Amino acid sequence: MKTWIKRLSIALLSLIVFVFIVIAIALNIIITPEKITPKALELLNQDLLGKVDCERIEVTYFSSFPKFSLQLTNGALLPNKTFYKQDTLIAFKKARVNLSVIGLLQKSKKAVHSIELNSPKLFFYVDSLGNSNWNNLAKTTPDTTKATKTKKPIKASEIYVPEITITQAEAHAIDGLSKMNYDVENLNLSIKSKTTKTGLRLNVEKSSDHIALSQPGKHPYSLDHVTVASKLELTFADTLLTIKNSEVSINDIHFENEGYVQFFPHHKKIKVNINSELSTKSLKNIANTIPPRFLSQEGLKAKGSISLKTHTEGIYSKDSFPVVNTYFKLDNGSIAYKTFKGEIEDMNADIHTYINLNSPKESFSEIKTLNILGTGINIDVSGNIKQLTQQPIIDIQSKADINFNTITNNFPVHPSIKLQGSIHSNILAEFNTADLEDFHFNKVNLDALLEVNNLVLSSQKDSVLVSSENINLKIHKGEDAHKSLTATVSVNTTAAKYKQWLDTSMKQVSMDFKAVDKPTTLPEFKADIALQHFEMQATDSIYSYIKTLNMDAQFIPKTENLSAHMISEIVTDSVTLSQKTAFVTIMGAQTQLKVRKTPNNLWEPSGNLSFKSIYAHAPEYVYNLKTSQSGIAFVNDDITLNRTKINFGDTDMTLTGELKHARGFQNGELVTANLKVESNFTDANQLMTALAPPETGEIVTVKDEVVIDSVKAAHVTPGKRIFRIPKQCDFKFSTYVKAFRMGFINMNEIKGDMTVKDGVVNMNNINLTTLSANMDAYMKYNPKSNTEASLDFRFYISKIDMNKINDVVPVMDTLFPAIKSFEGKADFRIKGNVLLNENLDFKLPSLRGVAALKARNIMVVNDPAFNDVAKVISFKPKQKNPVKTFDVEIEFKEGEVDILPALLEVDKYRIALGGVQRLDMSYDYHVSVLKSPIPIKMGVDISGSNFSEHHIKLVKAKYKYYFTDKERLIKKADASVFEHKERILKTLDFN
Repeated sequence: MKTWIKRLSIALLSLIVFVFIVIAIALNIIITPEKITPKALELLNQDLLGKVDCERIEVTYFSSFPKFSLQLTNGALLPNKTFYKQDTLIAFKKARVNLSVIGLLQKSKKAVHSIELNSPKLFFYVDSLGNSNWNNLAKTTPDTTKATKTKKPIKASEIYVPEITITQAEAHAIDGLSKMNYDVENLNLSIKSKTTKTGLRLNVEKSSDHIALSQPGKHPYSLDHVTVASKLELTFADTLLTIKNSEVSINDIHFENEGYVQFFPHHKKIKVNINSELSTKSLKNIANTIPPRFLSQEGLKAKGSISLKTHTEGIYSKDSFPVVNTYFKLDNGSIAYKTFKGEIEDMNADIHTYINLNSPKESFSEIKTLNILGTGINIDVSGNIKQLTQQPIIDIQSKADINFNTITNNFPVHPSIKLQGSIHSNILAEFNTADLEDFHFNKVNLDALLEVNNLVLSSQKDSVLVSSENINLKIHKGEDAHKSLTATVSVNTTAAKYKQWLDTSMKQVSMDFKAVDKPTTLPEFKADIALQHFEMQATDSIYSYIKTLNMDAQFIPKTENLSAHMISEIVTDSVTLSQKTAFVTIMGAQTQLKVRKTPNNLWEPSGNLSFKSIYAHAPEYVYNLKTSQSGIAFVNDDITLNRTKINFGDTDMTLTGELKHARGFQNGELVTANLKVESNFTDANQLMTALAPPETGEIVTVKDEVVIDSVKAAHVTPGKRIFRIPKQCDFKFSTYVKAFRMGFINMNEIKGDMTVKDGVVNMNNINLTTLSANMDAYMKYNPKSNTEASLDFRFYISKIDMNKINDVVPVMDTLFPAIKSFEGKADFRIKGNVLLNENLDFKLPSLRGVAALKARNIMVVNDPAFNDVAKVISFKPKQKNPVKTFDVEIEFKEGEVDILPALLEVDKYRIALGGVQRLDMSYDYHVSVLKSPIPIKMGVDISGSNFSEHHIKLVKAKYKYYFTDKERLIKKADASVFEHKERILKTLDFN
């Protein structure tokens, strides 16, 4: 018997080993990633209107035993192609789809057992109409209910949701209905489901380290350490999601939730009815969740009951939001410690908040009671805020006395926390915030007193510090005929720090606010503000310093015919603002500023700014920018310049004109300008280097002292990129430049127009003088990438020294080196297109274009090649040989220069020359002797790699039919050469 069992065991073990070997061979040889990837993607996408895509899919078994798995690498889930916002829904580096063998054999939807995603990036989007990028992701059965007018119920058997596990994800969500944005860090999510006869049961577990919430124009806020554990049931007949049990925890404070959410996808509505309640009723339990560095737990005695309930009910859609009712109550609370004599003996609160975004005037917050008494703390607040979400109406009474010295002496304060000083405040407020916005201060009932003395609040662990030697604030509603509101503020030696995000200090601030003594029904108000030594450092290395600032402001209330506005005059000796190594410093600034409230409740500034000087620098600009005494006018972000002087490196400019919507430089919107530019000297090399530089350079700003290491920046050039202008710029310039430098070219008296649009620079009808020549130019500069730009150009030069042509068109000594052998004046024209590198040098192989030269009474200079040719044709050359005429047409193509046959008359000789000049300096020229003392027409071929090493060969004259008056001979010439020459001259308008 034992032998039989042993043999059976060996057989079974052998079979198992055989099966594993077969599986291993199949996975590694037969079912390879290259073969399985397209098939698996087809399987995954068969029920999706969106798309799963990934770089590689492989089948695994041993690592996922006993299930088969699909291992996906570098993949993404994309939305339905018909959805207008095509942002990736899920992006992942690794994912696993676990498969059920039985489900695969049965070809059922349960073939996918579970899905695992590790460290993915998730994106959710809902627009203002309620359309979601996750809507219609899965294919659905065609809806036949319209024809039958009966609703087809969803069968439970048709629905299957595999287990989903997401770990360490980053999620971003945009809700266009509520205008809320969500960013979630370290999201972990687990969803398990079970199908019933009527619907689907779901167990959902979620946790995240940090959730940041923000709305445009409002202060962001965040939630830390959020966990959710929920049991849900979705019934298909009525698309009702019932919350059976749900516990939400925020920083270890737990809430219980119950209720339901009902979906109406065809109407893009969601019906919500949820109750939430704080799990614990004991103040002691809440106190135990506070970190020990803020509230010591050793010997803590806490009493009192606490209650927090929220009821959310209503429709969530494009035009509707649920109503939220919140009740908070704290009864008979107290906190004390066994070994300390201090006690907070009385803590009570009763607050009711009602938020109805559908009817903002109904929203309110009622503070029936809020008082804390004991051991240096006496706070008593009551009142209410109506119209909470829109132009709130405030009716608040508040008294507070806090002595931090008493608290420190009578409570166990953590060693990392320092508390000193005292605060006393008394506030009686009854007003509509709309009156504040419209400067109707006579309607504002506000009496307030705030006194702060020798205050120090710091937490070493949290890197937080607030300190002030003295703060005094007094606001009083007068009893005069106008019931004028007056206020005085004085702040001395005050500082605030929060981690690396904020570090600010000021030596002294004072303000005197009072009514103007005018017999009007709406009195005007004035404020005198003085500030000394204000310094701030904030996140992202933002730094600001103001030495002294004085402001006189006048507030004009809103009337039927006039919007509310403020008129002010600000004078400061120096202001510095920097971010990282970029900075701007304004010296001796004076501003006349008007701020007006627009009909859509935005504040629009206008006015003018005058200053002694401005210094500015940024790491992307090698050279610093500075201005002399000047001024600008502005309305909102539209700027008017009136002969505003700017110095940049060696360049000086005077700007006159308008620049509209300057804010577009930051947000990418259209910026327009129409400017007149005048300059005594402009260095284009510096300007283009500044706009396409390496990110180097060191700048140190110490209050109003600026140190610039631009020399170091100017000589370090790694990472250089092409000069380019942002595409949102639409500029028009009328220019006059007295002296101009670009490369080795020096030009004078430049006049013309320039436009910048869609990143393309057009210089139209530019007139200038260079050396002894006059030039009309046109250029179109179009950046193609960070390392390459396209240049269309046209230069028409008259009466230029031939040996100076290369100074204007620097590539001519490479393209047509023979031109260096001539002296005298000529007219020269060139037109074409070329690619530029990051140094703005021509990429010569890309040059396409034509050129032509017309010269009269010039000289050909004696050189080795000319001497050798002269010997062959028995010409006795002089050091300088007079030439009556020399006309030549040139074409640039495919890395070489074609010089078409040209006539050269020297002494008693008529010579025709032409040929090919290549970029590697090799050449093949031909010279035909048409007239000489020797009555023989001959030809000479000249070839070589440079002009000092060449090969000469006697041949027949190739060009003897091109330069003659006899029609019989002209007919023997190649007609295409004449056509080619004529086409070049016509292209250049050079007839």
